[in-house]
Amino acid sequence: MADYVVIGGGSSGGVVAARLSEDPNTTVTLLEAGGPGNSKFVSIPGMFAGLIQNYKINKLNWRFNTTPQKNLNNRALYNPRGKMLGGSSGMNGMVYIRGESGDYDRWSELGNEGWSYDEVLPYFRKAENNERGADDYHGDSGPLHVSNGDASFDFYNAFLASGEKLEYPKTPDFNGANREGLGIYQFTTKNGERASVKFCYLDPITDRKNLDIQVKATVRRIVMEDGRAVAVEYDQGGETKRVGVNKEVIVSGGAFGSPQVLMLSGIGPRAELEKHGIKVQHELPGVGENLHDHPDVMFVFKSKKRTGISLGPLGTLKNLGAFYQYFTRRKGWLANPPTAAGGFLRSEPGKNNPDFQLHMVPLPYRNHAHDYMSMIKWGFTMIVNIGHPRSRGRLTLKNANPGSEPNIDLNLLDHADDLKDMRNAFKVTQDILHGSPLKDMIAKPLYPKRYLNTDAEIDDYLRAEVNHAYHPVGTCKMGRDDMAVVDARLKVKGLANVRVADASIMPEIINGNTNATCIMIGEKAADMIKEDAAAT
Repeated sequence: MADYVVIGGGSSGGVVAARLSEDPNTTVTLLEAGGPGNSKFVSIPGMFAGLIQNYKINKLNWRFNTTPQKNLNNRALYNPRGKMLGGSSGMNGMVYIRGESGDYDRWSELGNEGWSYDEVLPYFRKAENNERGADDYHGDSGPLHVSNGDASFDFYNAFLASGEKLEYPKTPDFNGANREGLGIYQFTTKNGERASVKFCYLDPITDRKNLDIQVKATVRRIVMEDGRAVAVEYDQGGETKRVGVNKEVIVSGGAFGSPQVLMLSGIGPRAELEKHGIKVQHELPGVGENLHDHPDVMFVFKSKKRTGISLGPLGTLKNLGAFYQYFTRRKGWLANPPTAAGGFLRSEPGKNNPDFQLHMVPLPYRNHAHDYMSMIKWGFTMIVNIGHPRSRGRLTLKNANPGSEPNIDLNLLDHADDLKDMRNAFKVTQDILHGSPLKDMIAKPLYPKRYLNTDAEIDDYLRAEVNHAYHPVGTCKMGRDDMAVVDARLKVKGLANVRVADASIMPEIINGNTNATCIMIGEKAADMIKEDAAAT
């Protein structure tokens, strides 16, 4: 029996469990389907691409795939998710971005009281331990370590100089007062190591007697009685176990895991539940709907000089030196996520705010590193994604087995505006990349193989190459409409003591990497749970 059972020890759930267990009189059980995530592979910032794409590391990665995407030439897209304590904060690109202030004000305008930017900013600051120190936008005493990116690669400086020639501003802080422009990102790292939620929130509190962390614990269902959660059933070590619930269940399985757990528990669309023989405990049509992610596309170039990172023979020899440098001094490119340069720009002059994001990688990196042959060359990649896609997909069950992968349909580029915005973002980026001094470093373009001049050429390339940024959100959305799953207190509508706290509650995706927002959601959820408990 526990006061609170948290399902999922990822970017939000790990925070919730850590904060709730601060009270020694409160008992918390944290159930994580993955393992402890202690692999050295996880902690090395420069290895994140290998961690995401290495199909052999089953124990760290759920390795999901989408359904064939009808607007992308029927391609099914790979979808990594962290399978460990810390969740995807243990395998992401570590970019620390919060999104625009208007993203949260929009959530508030949709009827979600307490979620405006001014109201969530204190939780970003509470979480943060920023090496730049504290100010109106940043904190320096929280658990989450935030460090400056390494700008030493020649490609980064040439990119920023090319942008400056086109009069794009340099931005010193993408999480400050004005984030439009190009610059160097900050990252969730500390002293050359990844600063995941496990590292920052859970590892320091393993001695808490009131916090029970169970790994390799796959939740079967939340046991419901008369609209109230009374227990959680889970499989562990070949046995089905049960933990009783004294106060609340907090579901933090992410945009894929949370709707799956709810539906397996009989909470969701009636037709979907009955289709798989699941008894309907509470009909809620929005569970699994509103799925969306940032569509992205890549430019890949071969460079004239052997600079940056390469996985070819000479590059591998160079990388051996990088490993020595890392393991002896925690220095070099392995100590830093290799996506330091980027920014936020407008795809066309009429946009009110920046609407697309850039990430530069000093490695030829086609299709999120699925194309190994591109990586044996010397060169760089520019990743482009739009920030506010309008296309919506859905998540459904394949069957009633909790170990089965769900059906994931992102439905990318289904809305005409998404294709238009991607096309315009492509054009803006193409002009930067083909301008000096960056163009002077390029031997030849690899993908696309030449400058694309017409809308038809660009659209064909997008349909053939668009992927997604691994930022899925929205499947248990917060709101007041009929398809909302949780209210502004993150309580599942119609249930007494079940909440959802993770990326799935976002009614609309933020313009930027989503991990910092997931951590903020965990911080805010924990405070709301404490407040509601004190009021009863």
